[in-house]
Amino acid sequence: MLLTTRRFRGVSLALFTFALCSRAANAQVPGELRGRITDSEAARPIAGARIEVVGHTVQALSAVDGTFVMRGLDPRALAVHVRAFGYAAGDTTIVIANGRAVMLDMELHPVASRLEAIVVQARRDATAGLSFDRRAIERSGRRDLGELLLTAPGVVVTQSGGPGSPSRISIRGSGADEVLVLLDGNPINSAISGEANLSRINLETVEHVTVLRGAQSAQYGGRALAGVVLIETRRGEQEMSGALSIGAWGERNAALTTGRANVRDAIRTGGSITGDYRDYAGDFTYEIPAIRGGGAAHRENGDARSGGALASAFVEGTRGRLQVRSQLQSESRGTPGSIVQPSLTGHERDARFTGGLDGRWAFGTIIWTANADATHEHMRLVDTAPPFGIPYDENVDASSGSFRTTATAGSAFGSLALGGEARALSVTSTMLDVDAPPHRHQIGTWLSARAARSVASRTELSADATTRVDWDTFIHGAVLSPRAGFTLSHGRASISTSVGAGYAPPSLADQFFHEGVLVRPNPDLRPERVRNEVEVRAALRDARVGAFDVGGELAAYRADIDGMILWQPDFRFIWSPANFDVRRSGWEASGRVALSSLGADVHASLSKSDVSYEGPVLSGQVGYRPHFTANVTAALTRWSTRAEVATRYVGERRTVAGSALNVLEPYSLADIKLSRRFGYGAWQLDATVGVNNMLDRHAAMLVDYPFPGRAWTVAFRTRRRDDRTLAGAVAVQR
Repeated sequence: MLLTTRRFRGVSLALFTFALCSRAANAQVPGELRGRITDSEAARPIAGARIEVVGHTVQALSAVDGTFVMRGLDPRALAVHVRAFGYAAGDTTIVIANGRAVMLDMELHPVASRLEAIVVQARRDATAGLSFDRRAIERSGRRDLGELLLTAPGVVVTQSGGPGSPSRISIRGSGADEVLVLLDGNPINSAISGEANLSRINLETVEHVTVLRGAQSAQYGGRALAGVVLIETRRGEQEMSGALSIGAWGERNAALTTGRANVRDAIRTGGSITGDYRDYAGDFTYEIPAIRGGGAAHRENGDARSGGALASAFVEGTRGRLQVRSQLQSESRGTPGSIVQPSLTGHERDARFTGGLDGRWAFGTIIWTANADATHEHMRLVDTAPPFGIPYDENVDASSGSFRTTATAGSAFGSLALGGEARALSVTSTMLDVDAPPHRHQIGTWLSARAARSVASRTELSADATTRVDWDTFIHGAVLSPRAGFTLSHGRASISTSVGAGYAPPSLADQFFHEGVLVRPNPDLRPERVRNEVEVRAALRDARVGAFDVGGELAAYRADIDGMILWQPDFRFIWSPANFDVRRSGWEASGRVALSSLGADVHASLSKSDVSYEGPVLSGQVGYRPHFTANVTAALTRWSTRAEVATRYVGERRTVAGSALNVLEPYSLADIKLSRRFGYGAWQLDATVGVNNMLDRHAAMLVDYPFPGRAWTVAFRTRRRDDRTLAGAVAVQR
């Protein structure tokens, strides 16, 4: 009762503060900028031109026909920079009126090093990607990557506990080690388990996130069996920002970003530094599920704290761009264990350093890109009094280096790309058997071709094919991963189909985990393979129907997975991994309806995924893979104020193969958020009040790892709106 009263008083105080601040600002309705970029001499459209608005982190790239659109711009005078390879930069000033669209048609003048044709290879399945730019990330109010992807269609994020606890991703019913997560092209998947912990990626350091669903090994190699998550870190140029937060369950958050950029003649230089810190107490009261005896208990030893720094610098000319970056992350957390085996003394410490160099150059009709990375990670797991087994003190050290390069050439009718990648990994760990190989090498090369042709007015037919060959220390011989597809587009509508294959090698934990009580690894595991994945997708992008803007996608897929690696107990209840044939099929539907005159928009998605055993022994849905997931987000924006309600649904999940015994009931969670934008001279302030899990559902994705209850947040974000600084942020959460 006391806790409820305190929460009520806290929410009331937050709402009062928000309402008081709301009266201090003038009503401002964001507008948008549309236009077309063309060559001043040839009068032809320029594709890939970058359009930047000073005072906004969001950028736009011109499409094949030279058009672009930027939304959510502040009503005032704005400076616009336009740049493209082979052309002199274009600068101008525009004036955005409340809720209005402004047209900007700009001609760029070729410079002496003019490129006759610049063709950047586009992914065939670009329409299948889920994309989050910096503006969408800030608007979401989420704190880490796992929280951001909670509502993505076809994606399930599993969190083993409360705030700050590890979270894993599943795409279309996959395992977490079947999804490759790349941070600036460098994998963050664990060298031991093959899984990526999304909670480690603080969104304050992220500029853009793309999720590609389906087998992507043809482009990205091993571990991309079910999909890829591409993360681009922030590239602040004219920026200074800070973040501070205090939240429920003892949360505190701080971040600082500063960046500068300079232009001299045709050369641009700049750089930025971002530092972040997060801290959670992580203890909360939860309901014990009926299958564990029922009742209530208090989760302890759930504290987590992390800190890091990201630095980058670049130099850019008319023919190319070179960037160097480095990132340091450190994390310390309690490991409270599960409901049935809680630990008050377990602890984990992790430190990770990454350095990289990215380059992009244009030579006539050829564009060459190169990426080099080096990473070192140290992890220590300690429990002096575990609830089961003997005390342990385990260490993992992993060092890796990679180099990736691609050369792309083509014309307006098609392109051809040739690429190669080499990775080396060195691992030493007390958690692995002595037979575990200390080194791993991977080499891959691929050839990709794309052709497009206009078949009628506003109608285009395109086809692409990619074939990749990989050699891996963990796999005998070479692995071939092909993928091909066709897309027919007319205006804003398109329909596409693809067929492909993929693979994921067994992880070190699956093969060589140091054998413990009731646990046994399997060094004879085969790699997981998708041999015939087929997908059909239809999409409608930002179409106008009367007073409404509508869009949506519908996709259906099926795939045969040979040898999915799953941990199962034998008749002695000893857990060990083995290969199982699995069939995966399903569909995903998503849509958006917006009424701009009222500032209203609704996003919704519904996904169905059947992931079933195919064999003589096991049957039915694979454990903890829900058949259905759904998300609905409704928002209303009026007078610079935005109200948003978001709900997500997770269907029932099996826990025992081929049996309805102990099936977990479906659950739904709902969040509500109210935000308002204020203007104070050259500064912009965004204030937000929100309640997460407002219905106080004590649900759980995994039976032994419950979610905390209701929590509320108050957040503030400031941004300076001139050429000197770009953004600042302060967030307070409770």
